[in-house]
Amino acid sequence: MEDLRVRDATVEDTEAIVSATVEAWRTAYRGIVADDHLRELPIERWHHEIAVGLRRPVADSFTRVAEIDGAFAGYCYVAAPSSGEATGPETAELVAIYVLPEHWSLGAGGALMGVALEHLADLGYADVYLWTFAENERAIAFYERHGWSLDGAEKIHPRTQAPAVRLRRPIP
Repeated sequence: MEDLRVRDATVEDTEAIVSATVEAWRTAYRGIVADDHLRELPIERWHHEIAVGLRRPVADSFTRVAEIDGAFAGYCYVAAPSSGEATGPETAELVAIYVLPEHWSLGAGGALMGVALEHLADLGYADVYLWTFAENERAIAFYERHGWSLDGAEKIHPRTQAPAVRLRRPIP
């Protein structure tokens, strides 16, 4: 059995977080996002934004890292309170949850989700939402297994022009 651990992210995790984001986008979103968008991901911008966010988190926002046998396996980032929607001060947004493809289905995503929800509960948040691509069936199934439900909201992802759907769940 592999040793799975979730911990607070540090600025030293920036490169691993960016690499995981790139690898997950190029694997999970193939066929959903146009190939030219996957080739031209804003890696430098992500590097800067992630490093700044890890150095100076806004309000209750946080990033957690999952490690399997001591090696980086994935991460999640939660904006708390939500910054992108007019949803109120008790609502957070799961902005990103990415696991390196070689670690898919080994429990890292579920562990990250559990720790994030537990921390939001400790902070007093009432609910949380996320956006994912409408065609991302694997992710939608993952979220539904963890108590999320589609809430009917849809939008076009601004950079990729791919349709996205919103899922929401109460904080336990």
